[in-house]
Amino acid sequence: MILDVQGPAGSVKTRIPNQSISTDQVVKLKYFHFPDLPLLDSFVAAVTVNGNAKTIPAVSSIQELVGELDAIVDGGLRIFHAWWDGYELEVCTKASAVTLSGDFATLLKMETALAANTCYSSSLFENVISLYSHYAVCVGDVRGFYTGDGGYNEVIAKVRRDGGVAVHAHSFRRPLSALDVYVTVVKRDGTIVPYTSPEIWSLGLLIG
Repeated sequence: MILDVQGPAGSVKTRIPNQSISTDQVVKLKYFHFPDLPLLDSFVAAVTVNGNAKTIPAVSSIQELVGELDAIVDGGLRIFHAWWDGYELEVCTKASAVTLSGDFATLLKMETALAANTCYSSSLFENVISLYSHYAVCVGDVRGFYTGDGGYNEVIAKVRRDGGVAVHAHSFRRPLSALDVYVTVVKRDGTIVPYTSPEIWSLGLLIG
């Protein structure tokens, strides 16, 4: 049986009632239709121009980051022109000098103080700057991946940015009348956080 699980934008956590699951059955991820894995968290007060601080929201790609930079306005006027060709990021200021926060300047590999009417560039690659390692697809009361300390989590599959998937069939710990399905994202430093999707999502579970 393939169970189609889907939901709207928002927290990816749902309960599927009216199931009859025994400990003789296993569950395996069949398909996964989600937005791109997050790339960066938001940078509060990342850019300051004429004393006005601007926040860069969380993005899922360098293209999105460039779009956010390109869209910053102050007094109704754009402050940047930004481009990325897949290797090099170029940021050109316009009529005003710009100050970058320390963390944001480090990310872009630029100085914190950017002069007016000046172009700056650096090499930028998603696999280097990404904060996130993979999605973790979880099912409640499942004997998931071994955690290394004698126990098991509830993760049945790991889906990475490049499309690589670590997926195996996993057994249930007890009989169930409902399935709890949720998705988290795992940062490269090991931090696990609940995932909030910006759009509709779906995944398929093979149960048998």
